Amino acid sequence: MIGKTVVSSQMIDRVTAKLGRKLYEVPVGFKWFVDGLLDGSLGFGGEESAGASFVRLDGRVWTTDKDGIVPALLAAEITARMDRDPGEVYRELTLEFGEPLYDRVEAPATPEQKELIERLSPQHVRLTDLAGEKIQTILTRAPGNGASIDGLKVIAESGWFAARPSGTEDLYKIYAESFRGADHLRRILEEAQTIVGDTLAAAPELPQKQGNDAMESWRNEGNPNGSVRGSSPGQM
Repeated sequence: MIGKTVVSSQMIDRVTAKLGRKLYEVPVGFKWFVDGLLDGSLGFGGEESAGASFVRLDGRVWTTDKDGIVPALLAAEITARMDRDPGEVYRELTLEFGEPLYDRVEAPATPEQKELIERLSPQHVRLTDLAGEKIQTILTRAPGNGASIDGLKVIAESGWFAARPSGTEDLYKIYAESFRGADHLRRILEEAQTIVGDTLAAAPELPQKQGNDAMESWRNEGNPNGSVRGSSPGQM
């Protein structure tokens, strides 16, 4: 199987399908790949923050932690054996499967707000479309192992978003990706913002102003990455 976290690029899904492999989609955290790498059921595991590992050619485990050395060695071998830049190989994939744009925004959140976001459910999504496309799936558990994703993921044909609280900081994060360009990605982020904002503002245990302040912070400071980014092999 090929493993990915729920907030990694959907390019992985498309390449996996072409290869006839099974996709193993898990919550955020490299720990979810450990058992599969040890027992050989996973050939590759990758996460959104450029961490990856894969087994040896004979199927034995190399490492169960995210590793930067072995992907770098693979990139060097691609360059040496194929006499091509790995970026060129990736660009060919975008011609075949589409070019994804990916971004992540974040905003401050109290522990109470983080708990609310963690409890997001399909009932909180009143929209039937996401940025002009029919919503196909709403996830609160990872398809690969059934574990909670501590938030919500909404998927349409050409894009998706996921909202979840940070596990280490007083923040919540919204991840999004589009295969239809920057304007489509911005629409996805705006609609995701609305869903999270409505949930925080409607919560009876939080003052209305507290929910509104969180969304204002999102608008003013929530995109520390600047303009939208194109996915690259490292961002998968």
